Amino acid sequence: MAETDFSGAEFTNEPALVAAPLEIKVSFGLSLASGILTIIGGFFVVLVSASIPLIVGVENSEAAGAVAALIVIGVLIMLVGVFSLIAAVYVLRGRSWARNTLTVLGVLGIFGVLTEFNANPGTAIAHSVIAIVAIILMFVPNSNAYFRAPHPTV
Repeated sequence: MAETDFSGAEFTNEPALVAAPLEIKVSFGLSLASGILTIIGGFFVVLVSASIPLIVGVENSEAAGAVAALIVIGVLIMLVGVFSLIAAVYVLRGRSWARNTLTVLGVLGIFGVLTEFNANPGTAIAHSVIAIVAIILMFVPNSNAYFRAPHPTV
């Protein structure tokens, strides 16, 4: 296989933002936006959970356990957001595992919008549309060709 048969920034000495097709670049941007929204959502869960004892004045151990569980959930949501940002960078570099990861996280996020919709419908709809468009753009023919092209193992 000749070196010209390979694609990706590792072989063309181009930045990944230049080497990737337009569909991947748009999906990358949308995935970044989705990841940032996820991190912000997790931060608000932590913030609201931590303020519950201050506002309500809860002092028993059961309430403290519930607040701690909500804080842990918020931190886990933020970690998922960070992981999706990392996967978005690898999608830009043509890694199939990252595309599959973002697809699974996007579908789970779309189902998670049902709970988010009660609190903030505008953000929930925006988050859903961003996830759906990003997933679709990762699977159009031009994107499939980019992911199927050989990439270095490094």
